[in-house]
Amino acid sequence: MAHAIEDLRKQLREKFPQAHAFISDQKEGDEGSSASQRQAFSAELFPMGAISEVMGPGLGMLVAGLLGEVEERVDFPEFVLVDGGDGFDPASFTVAACSRLLWVRCQAVREMFQAAELLVRDGNVPFVLLDTCGMEEREWRGVSDSVWWRLKWVAEKTGCRLVVMSLRPRVPCAVVRWLLNARWELVDFEVPRRELIERMQVVQERERRWG
Repeated sequence: MAHAIEDLRKQLREKFPQAHAFISDQKEGDEGSSASQRQAFSAELFPMGAISEVMGPGLGMLVAGLLGEVEERVDFPEFVLVDGGDGFDPASFTVAACSRLLWVRCQAVREMFQAAELLVRDGNVPFVLLDTCGMEEREWRGVSDSVWWRLKWVAEKTGCRLVVMSLRPRVPCAVVRWLLNARWELVDFEVPRRELIERMQVVQERERRWG
């Protein structure tokens, strides 16, 4: 386990050579703007130094929006995917697209949380996407809310943008929860991915602030 952690740290140093600086005036900027009820998919949906949660039928296109080819993706930084349930299919993307991603494959909830906390705590990773959708419901038995609150505290300290993909609400301390409003039909298999991403819309379910 120690060797695996050290190997992961080495990959992080190579992938993110410069520790990102936490934007101290982010809160001031946030207070001056408010999200509309329905928005297009963009990086501004997910604040830095906080946990955001995303649900809905459009989850399958979330990674595509982050990882697609240059002409397909929105303006997001390189990121780490903590893949709970090992459901990511790299064959759906080119080698060039996958080069923007550090893929951490997990088979159990405990392993998933350990990887997520290690990455968020590292301080050199500006954006972590935590996909919990592949975990079976029985895996969540015994998982306490304190796990999420610890991740929230660490994200605040390091300035990491942590985005959690969920089939249902799981994160009690999410600053914002978004519903991806996208439904696909058979004819959409012939539609370019860029067009599908542009059709995605998000609806804010809730926003919270803690003093």
